[in-house]
Amino acid sequence: MPIINDDVKAIRERISSMCSNAESVLNLCMSGFLKYKAEMLDDAQRISKSVHDEENEILGVLSSMKKSDEADKALIKSLSVVTGHIELSTDIMDNMIRHIRVILNEKILFSDKAVKEVTHLFKETLDVLKTARDAIVTKNEVLRKHILDKYESVSKLVSEYSEEHEERLVMGICTPRNASLYLNIVDSQLKVVMHIKQAIERYFSQ
Repeated sequence: MPIINDDVKAIRERISSMCSNAESVLNLCMSGFLKYKAEMLDDAQRISKSVHDEENEILGVLSSMKKSDEADKALIKSLSVVTGHIELSTDIMDNMIRHIRVILNEKILFSDKAVKEVTHLFKETLDVLKTARDAIVTKNEVLRKHILDKYESVSKLVSEYSEEHEERLVMGICTPRNASLYLNIVDSQLKVVMHIKQAIERYFSQ
């Protein structure tokens, strides 16, 4: 007997919810960074844990589903990979939270330019997570293309921002400590977008 469509629909809704929670984690990271509020990072970590827990539960449900043919096996494997990529994106946010805590604890200040760049990347990444959430429910091709295009855009931005920041470091405008934290946060945004892109590509290949 093939996998029941309602079961698959329920899994897809749970995966979409994972994206929504990941979006909340990133939004709290951004707010904690901009407002210098550690409690927002605490909330981000709490929600992040729920994403990790949800991944384990979803994978458990998927593995317990009866697979009557190769099509069922391929679908289960695909949904498992998608779930894994979303969880990995949250892993990266956990690392980002740790670095933002350093910024808060050591009272490190970024330049207005650096804050503007980081904030822009936060918003671009949030857009990707929000779009992915909707794409998983609707499987809309326009949304898939938006995510792929956004990945290219964010990748280009991160490359430009990183190069400019490294030049400021060489010129002595930025300290090595600030540069390391800045580059980690910027690079993390790209990695989050990359994993979401990979999740969506796999999801639409079903």
